[in-house]
Amino acid sequence: MNSRERVLAAISHREPDRVPVDFGGSMVTSIHKVGYDKLKKHLGIKTNDEVKIARGRSLVAEVDPEVQDALGVDARMLIINDPDAWTRQTSLQERERIRDEWGMTWERPEGVDNFEIVDSPLFGPDVSIEDVKAMSWPDPEEVRALGSARDRALELRRSDKAVIANLAMQIHTQSYFLRGYSEYMMDLLLNPRLIEAIMDRVLEVFLGRTRAILKEVGDLVDVVYVADDLGMQTGPMMSPDVYRELLKPRQEKLFEVIKSGTDAKILYHSCGSVVAFIEDLVDVGVDILNPVQVSAKGMDTKELKKLAAGRLSFWGGIDSHDVLPFQGPKQVKDEVRRRIEDLGEGGGYVVAAVHNIRPEVPPENIVAMVEAVHEYGGY
Repeated sequence: MNSRERVLAAISHREPDRVPVDFGGSMVTSIHKVGYDKLKKHLGIKTNDEVKIARGRSLVAEVDPEVQDALGVDARMLIINDPDAWTRQTSLQERERIRDEWGMTWERPEGVDNFEIVDSPLFGPDVSIEDVKAMSWPDPEEVRALGSARDRALELRRSDKAVIANLAMQIHTQSYFLRGYSEYMMDLLLNPRLIEAIMDRVLEVFLGRTRAILKEVGDLVDVVYVADDLGMQTGPMMSPDVYRELLKPRQEKLFEVIKSGTDAKILYHSCGSVVAFIEDLVDVGVDILNPVQVSAKGMDTKELKKLAAGRLSFWGGIDSHDVLPFQGPKQVKDEVRRRIEDLGEGGGYVVAAVHNIRPEVPPENIVAMVEAVHEYGGY
């Protein structure tokens, strides 16, 4: 059984020859640039090019095929366009400032990895629906590098790996980026019509781009990655009732467009505790849940499997809060074995770290994670 067959079996709730493993197949299952440099040195792998960045605002690396092959990874990442769509501005003293196509300005202080939003057209207490209508919105039909997307997808399809189309469409997240998190969370309850107006314009952009992307590559991909964080460490980010009123119907429209343009499975990324939304995610057409943040409240892998077996597959689950950064290779292997035991029966599980691997994770632990799949993941 090759890698693609292995992944397809698993996410179709059939048992493959072994549990598949992902590292670098998506923008949320990759590794920080600094950690990637350390891993390549540990593996003794040199590549001709500088490290490519898959996601600019968090310095996430695009993992080289040579590294993935050395580790026996079963998936490959197809990036259609820059998800951040940034154009760099001049530096402001020690800080980098970047303006994106949505009109938001991002800034990275010296010595800090991540960029943060410091300005947006929809920041402020007096924003109205008229301001939303008057804003200059991105063109729904414009997708960067779409012209070469099919060639790149064909190249990946010639491998025996599962291909993940990274769409990075996130209605709720993009809306609170634009509005500002604090104002957005208050508006969910106090001014929901404003949030609906923002979400509808964001959705319009994403629907147009999704149709254009899948027209080019929908027949060549196995998994489509989308995202919207619904959980925090301690529970839901919003009440399930608010989710069902505001976000769920719009997600359903997006996922219907995805499913009309491809037979690929939908991989939905949400950090935190999302157990309260499992039934809703199944209802709107999600096929795979990522990253399965096992350190969050209620995210017990054994219970999740009981709750959603045969309806949702799980992609992730290897603890990145404690085990990967702070334990040793033996503990990492024990963690992988536990998650396989909890989630692997009957298929429906792909091993990966919970979110992108941070720089402090020792390379030995990344290798141990992959080795454990081969040691304990056979059916």
